[in-house]
Amino acid sequence: MARSSEIEIAKYIDHTNVNPNSTPRDIEKLCREARKYNFYGVVVLPYYVKLARKLIRETKIKLSTVIGFPFGVQCAEAKLKEIELTFRYVDEFDVVMNRPAFKARDYSYVFRELKKIVRTAKGKPVKVIIETPELTDREIKKATKLVLESGAAFVKTAVGLKGPTKLKHVKLIASTVKGKIGIKASGGIRTYKQALAFIKAGATRIGSSHGVEIMKTMG
Repeated sequence: MARSSEIEIAKYIDHTNVNPNSTPRDIEKLCREARKYNFYGVVVLPYYVKLARKLIRETKIKLSTVIGFPFGVQCAEAKLKEIELTFRYVDEFDVVMNRPAFKARDYSYVFRELKKIVRTAKGKPVKVIIETPELTDREIKKATKLVLESGAAFVKTAVGLKGPTKLKHVKLIASTVKGKIGIKASGGIRTYKQALAFIKAGATRIGSSHGVEIMKTMG
């Protein structure tokens, strides 16, 4: 029987495989692990949403997919179409903010795109990836405010390609959202100790491709 602490931490974890080289067997393994440890959810590429939905049927595990992955450079219409095509299969969306528009300080474009995305999601939670490893503290605060004002459900730190998420960035996001929306810490989180530290810093969800390692490093 799982310990109560295991069950508690598992409910924070989005067990993730968004590797472009992933195979159906990898997704089967991901979902099997999610069922074993009762993770909150699984996150897969749009190509695999149909398969993942079948694999977690009759469970309470949530299914998420990534939109505009991994850099957010797609035009808004492409992101909206991705949401429309995967909508029937998934429970949540992990959407990459338009990073070039943000870096160009075209904040009105970023905001309008996020508003359209939230509207197209029709109430399903949208987690907006702002890619904190690429941003200054000032930019993190600005991006977080845009996400908060857009009506999205979460600010998500990173896709995990540039480097590990930092505790100070989660704390900065937490001080900005003040509990109004969720915070998903993602990128380089591999152990229970790390996951717990991010939760204490303000994260309400943990995204990791190392969910099993997190569970096995408890105690």
